[in-house]
Amino acid sequence: MQITYNFLLAAHQKYGSDERKICKASLKCEPEQIQENVIIAPTWEADVFLSHVDSISNVAPKTCRGTINELCLNDKKVTFITTGIGACNVLDATLTLGCTPCKNVIFMGSVGALDKNMKIGDIVIPEYCICGVGANRYLTSNPFTNNDTFGEKFYPNEDLSNQVLSIARDTVKNTDVNVHIGKTFSVDTVFAEYVHLDEILNTGCNSIEMETSTFFHAASIANLKAAAIFSVSDNTFANKSLYSGRTEHDKLKKDKVNSEIVPNIVLKALNTI
Repeated sequence: MQITYNFLLAAHQKYGSDERKICKASLKCEPEQIQENVIIAPTWEADVFLSHVDSISNVAPKTCRGTINELCLNDKKVTFITTGIGACNVLDATLTLGCTPCKNVIFMGSVGALDKNMKIGDIVIPEYCICGVGANRYLTSNPFTNNDTFGEKFYPNEDLSNQVLSIARDTVKNTDVNVHIGKTFSVDTVFAEYVHLDEILNTGCNSIEMETSTFFHAASIANLKAAAIFSVSDNTFANKSLYSGRTEHDKLKKDKVNSEIVPNIVLKALNTI
């Protein structure tokens, strides 16, 4: 049975919570403090937008899960949420956005390349993400012990994702950054993923990260239009893994893309909605 957002809310109401209480407990702010357009990032902080917006203001106190800031550009406001790493953190933040005015949400993150043709600092826009995590199992109205979503594909909102893709391609013209269509696999672990890379390659995936299959799944349930954009942080098959092989030039290029190119793409995409 397809789970609905009302089904999730009814479970909270059973134990004395409503949408306002959920938002205040999870995001540490009032629902109306969240804008219609939201950016979610597991680790990136709001300072990557410093040169792209008129102002950045704090919305809620920093917690162990992350921070919430408001970006202002030409009188248009966007909420930026740093969630913390992992599908579970992104799941709770995305579902909570269903209790707010949020309508559109873009995920910003890093991705590991599984294709030698992808260079560190390149941009990946996922066509879909395959679930290799456990968090999605809870998104069911049936017993979750029988809800094995491993291997299922989850998709972004087509219109919003195509808009991000088009803007990304236009933005990187005349640069050494390439844009790739991602077939992305989401995992629960970095350390233990390497022993399974051949299996993951056999799924047809060309990239790997930790949250986005859950993000797309949760966003669809919360009735949010969702898209994602990644920068390539590593490429194991080019001997540039997260653990070894990356040069200082690789790191500098990635940092430049993360602070100059990706924020520009995301803001342009949200400003066209």
